[in-house]
Amino acid sequence: MPYTQRTLSSELERGLVAQSQATGLVGEEEARDSTPTTLLFRFLAEVSVTFLLNEVIAEANEEDQELHNQEREDVHPDDDEILQNALQKEALALVRYLLRQYNSCQPVTDVDMLSRITGGYRPHFPVILDKACICMQLLFGIDVKEVDTLFHTHVLVIAAGITYDGVLSHVQGMPKTGLLIIVLCIIFTEGGCATEEAIWQVLDKMEVYPDSEHVIFGIPRKLLMDDFVYEQYLEYHQVPGSDPIAYEFRWGPRAYAETTQRKVLEHWAKYSGIDPSSIPTL
Repeated sequence: MPYTQRTLSSELERGLVAQSQATGLVGEEEARDSTPTTLLFRFLAEVSVTFLLNEVIAEANEEDQELHNQEREDVHPDDDEILQNALQKEALALVRYLLRQYNSCQPVTDVDMLSRITGGYRPHFPVILDKACICMQLLFGIDVKEVDTLFHTHVLVIAAGITYDGVLSHVQGMPKTGLLIIVLCIIFTEGGCATEEAIWQVLDKMEVYPDSEHVIFGIPRKLLMDDFVYEQYLEYHQVPGSDPIAYEFRWGPRAYAETTQRKVLEHWAKYSGIDPSSIPTL
C-alpha cells in the first residue's frame, strides 16, 4: 500500500475508533478489530439504524406536522434513556418537516422548527436540531445551512457542492445524494478505485443490498448503474486482467467537476473526529 494511502487509513482508524467509543456505538475491542473501511462507515450505519425508522419515509409527505405533535403526550421524563428516545422521536418528526421543506424549495426558521416540537421537549431544541441535521446530512446528503443569523433562517441545500439529488422533478421522492457521497468516500478510501464487491460489502453494513428494495434508495444497484453512472458521477469498468471477470467503480467527470475529495471527506468528518487537513493525500 502506498505511503499516503497507508497514512490515510491510519488517520481514519484512529479518529473513528475514538468516535465510536465516545458515542458508545462500539466497544474498544470491536472497534480495533475492524478494518479502516468498515470503521469509516460504522457511524453512518448506526445513524441509519437509529434515525431511519419506517416512519421517516411513511410520513415524509404528511400534512402539517402540528397534528402529529398534538397527538403526542407532553411529558417530562426524568430517566435519561427515556429522554434520549423521546428526543430521537422529536428529531424524526423534524426530519419529516425538513424533507417536505426541501421538496418544496422552502427555507426554514428556528421558530418554524420549534413549533413542531412537543412543548415539554422545546428546551432540548438544540440537541433535537443537531440530531435532525445529522440525519439529513448523512442519510440524505442535504445540508441545513443558516443564512440569516438575525432571524435564524436556514436553507436546505445538496451537500459537498453536488448538484444532483436523484429526486425526479415531478415526484416527491427522497434525496439520494447521501448514498452517492458514501460511494464516493468508499472509492476515495480504497485508493481511487473500488471493486463492485468492496462497494457492496460496505453498503451491506448499512443494510443497503444491491437488488433489494430500500425505502430511500429504491433498488440500489439500479441507482448506481442507471443514475450515478449515467449522470457521470461514477465510472464503471472491468478490472484489467481479472479472472474471473470483476468490475470496479471510479469517480466520474461530473464528480470531479462539482466536488473534491476534501469536500466529500469533510461532509462526514464533522462527525467522525477526523481532521481532513491532517491527511497528506488531500
